[in-house]
Amino acid sequence: MASKKILCPYCFNEFDNTQVLYQCESEERDNEGEYRCRRVTSEQYDRYWHGEDLLIRNVWEQKGGLKARLFGPKFDAQKCPECGYKSRRFVCPHCMNWLPTEMIENGSEIISVIGSPSSGKTNYIIALIHQLRKYGYKMDLQVIPTQIYRDGHKEEATHNLFKKMDEQLFTQKTVLQKTSDKKTDIPWIFHLYQPSTGKSIYLVFYDTAGEKFQIDIKNTVKYLKESSGVILILDTLSIDFVQDILKKKGLAGLGGTSASYEEIQTALNNFKTESGTSIEDKPFAFVFSKFDAIIDNAKDLDFAADEFITGERKLDSTFIKTGQLDLGKINTISEVIEDNIEDNWDIGALGHYALNWSHKKGVRDSNNPDNNYKFFGVSALGSMPDENGNLEKVVPYRVMDPLIWILHKLGQFDIPIKK
Repeated sequence: MASKKILCPYCFNEFDNTQVLYQCESEERDNEGEYRCRRVTSEQYDRYWHGEDLLIRNVWEQKGGLKARLFGPKFDAQKCPECGYKSRRFVCPHCMNWLPTEMIENGSEIISVIGSPSSGKTNYIIALIHQLRKYGYKMDLQVIPTQIYRDGHKEEATHNLFKKMDEQLFTQKTVLQKTSDKKTDIPWIFHLYQPSTGKSIYLVFYDTAGEKFQIDIKNTVKYLKESSGVILILDTLSIDFVQDILKKKGLAGLGGTSASYEEIQTALNNFKTESGTSIEDKPFAFVFSKFDAIIDNAKDLDFAADEFITGERKLDSTFIKTGQLDLGKINTISEVIEDNIEDNWDIGALGHYALNWSHKKGVRDSNNPDNNYKFFGVSALGSMPDENGNLEKVVPYRVMDPLIWILHKLGQFDIPIKK
């Protein structure tokens, strides 16, 4: 196995997987209740978590020898030098945070999911993973929320957080609450795998408060720059034109406290400046959330909704039934949204910004296969909740489209295309 480059989703430092550290997995305790393998402290771990003498499991360097240096690492279980317990648990050598074994073995190619204030990004990621687990088999895709967490804080594991929030959204039918800006920012990591090709990629999502969007863009720019693709969630209800029409219909306040599109534009410009031109070579999905509000009020909003609805039925993604991606539909939807961005919604700067992701700069051409950006309209819920955040039913709408399009653009996954 050849060595691979890893980008840590915690500290954003890159390292060769031959440099990854082993960490003891032993949970055994003695008669006094103390761990048989003593916990240790780490300057790197303390620095990352802004703590002092935080206890973690024992770590050690790989014992690969000459064979590993010549033929690459094998990552077999190794005995802990402290207690002798065999382990295949790995941590980043820069921040000592636990990383998925599959990531260490296969590399850390990722798609990042970020969101603007009040965009409903947490509802979106839960709906996306829920739909992937339900319909992913149609395109031979499997998704696994990883069991990665800060030492001693199992409640932070992606798997546990997803299970809790998925039940709240889809069983209890209650909208997920706004993320607190006081919580520790821990990445959610989802392993996406296609058995037929053996191809893997990781979805990495930062469940941070929307108010920290400007800071997030700056702090995660290195990670976003290294991403294979980016999904950016934008709040449809923060568009002034849309908000004004909904207010006239007595639907005021549905968008929460949102950043203006000027603020979002500033953050994106900072992202572009700090990440450099290489970001333009990667697929970038501009995703308008809560799009059911547009479709359900299309006449009042002067929105051409024919591509989104037939009668009262919303037209969902074709691959849910056929297993084939309809690129023509994706292109048309993107064009319709882009037309409204420029003509009705008065946020044309976003459209001009998106053109930076086209290989043919400054020219709109949705059918050009080299086009590296698309606009999407999705709804994690399918309808607007009542004033208490409750829903009669949860019917996600087109939430998988941005991800499936990016996988198609990457060209390494086998994504069947509708002819």
